[in-house]
Amino acid sequence: MNKSLAAQLESVLYKAAGESASLTSMTVDYGAAEVAGELEAKAWIERATRSLIFAQAELRRADGGLAASGSAIFRRSEV
Repeated sequence: MNKSLAAQLESVLYKAAGESASLTSMTVDYGAAEVAGELEAKAWIERATRSLIFAQAELRRADGGLAASGSAIFRRSEV
């Protein structure tokens, strides 16, 4: 079974923010109506404060079309 687009975005957003960060909010925007085959995932940090991390991600089809994009806010874990 394939992971949903939202689950794939959440996974790459966590990788960008750090696995120990806690997800506070996530927004998903869906692009293509039909998605088949492998998707290329890309995630990055837009900005970070002492307590929060703001991240963005994209999932693109093989032809370069946007399948979905997402943004998330993570709370840094207390160390």
